[in-house]
Amino acid sequence: MSFLNQLSDDQRTNIVSLPYRVGLWVSESDSAGGDQADAQELQALSNILNGFAHEVFGSESVQHIISETVDKQNEWDGWGKNLGNMEEDCRVAIDVLYAAVDEKEVSAFKQHLIEVAEAVALAFREYDPNQSFASRLPVYISYYTGMIKASIRKQPYKSLEQFLNISASERKTLGALAQALGMRYI
Repeated sequence: MSFLNQLSDDQRTNIVSLPYRVGLWVSESDSAGGDQADAQELQALSNILNGFAHEVFGSESVQHIISETVDKQNEWDGWGKNLGNMEEDCRVAIDVLYAAVDEKEVSAFKQHLIEVAEAVALAFREYDPNQSFASRLPVYISYYTGMIKASIRKQPYKSLEQFLNISASERKTLGALAQALGMRYI
C-alpha cells in the first residue's frame, strides 16, 4: 500500500499534481518563443514525467507520486489552471511528506521537482544571441558570477550553453521553486 492512500484527497492531489504543475509554472513564466517554445516545453515536461514514471530509482515514494502523476494525465489541463500559489503549494506538500515518509524520500521528491522544472526551462532557448553587447553583458556577468560562487562552494554548475537556455524569467521561477522547497538553486 502506498503512503498516498493515507493522505486526504486535497493533500494527495497537491502532491501528485506538483511534478506537472512546477514544469508548467516554469514554462508559463516566460512568454518569449511563443507557441513553438510552449510546445517544446510541454513536450519536455511530458517526456521527463513519463521517463521518471518508468525509471527505477532509489526513492519508492517518488516513484509512486510520479507514476500517479502520469496515470492522471487526463487531469493535467485542470491542474494547469491551478498555478496561482505554487510556492505555498510546494511548502504544504513538503510538510505533508515530512509527516508521511522519511527525510531521504522528501529530499528525493524535492530534487525531482527541481529536475522537472529545469528540464522544461532547458527545452527552448529564449535567449537571443543577436542582442546588443549591452544586452548580453548582464547575462554573461550573471553566468560567471554564479560559476565562481558554485566553485567556491564546490558545487556543480551548468555549462554556458545550458545557462543560456534558461531565461531570466525561468531562472527567477526556478529560484522561487527552490526557495519554497528549502533548497538552493544555482
